[in-house]
Amino acid sequence: MKQKTFALLLLLMVISSSVPLVVEAQTHSLEWGLSVDEEFTYVLQRAYFANPESAVVVQGDLPFISELTVGEMVTMKVAALDAIPTLINESSQMPLGHCNLVRANDSVSIATDQTGFIVPIGDWDFLTEIGNITGRQGITLINTADEWGTVGSGSIQASDGSIISIYVEVRYEKENGTLNYLRHRYTSLGTDLIDVVFVNWHQGMPTVIGTEIQLSTIFILVIGGVVGLIIAFIVIRWYKSKKPLVQRLGE
Repeated sequence: MKQKTFALLLLLMVISSSVPLVVEAQTHSLEWGLSVDEEFTYVLQRAYFANPESAVVVQGDLPFISELTVGEMVTMKVAALDAIPTLINESSQMPLGHCNLVRANDSVSIATDQTGFIVPIGDWDFLTEIGNITGRQGITLINTADEWGTVGSGSIQASDGSIISIYVEVRYEKENGTLNYLRHRYTSLGTDLIDVVFVNWHQGMPTVIGTEIQLSTIFILVIGGVVGLIIAFIVIRWYKSKKPLVQRLGE
């Protein structure tokens, strides 16, 4: 599984990385939508790994994943917000929001100075342009009334010849710029290898979401149903062949 893991990690890095894009220096209307010391609650709604070693694949975005169990909540506290330059001409100059994470059930710190939880708000067109989102193959822009983000998808051939499909979805709330939804899903022949869902939790939301039915499970159910029909047909034919001739003629 290690060779598969490293191959998946490499593709994930290609999908998720922000290669600095130089654009013509321009003004923008970016601003922070929150303040230092504000707190938000997150929850690990799903964390499935076909092999424990495969957890390393999602640690780029969720380095604290090993510190949580499914359904466990995390408190995200804003620690610092970079000053926003008046002019920004490449993605490496984008300001970052820094936060710390504390496990809610025992108040244990599980991460410090995390920078993927917050983006500046107010100019989503500029964020899209500076990130070259629409110009990157395999990346689809999410830009609704409430959310901004991306869906990254692709596939690679593993060392054993199997094709592994990769899906990474990231969404931010436009109201305050906080991470709203993050999902990493890796499948092969319709069967999950990795499926992780980490969300900004609000009152009334589930802390655990059910596992989606696997394509392999559907195949097994279909094959089982067909086999059952064949067996039933053979049994009926055998039973009819054992009936008295008079009874069979009367049918």
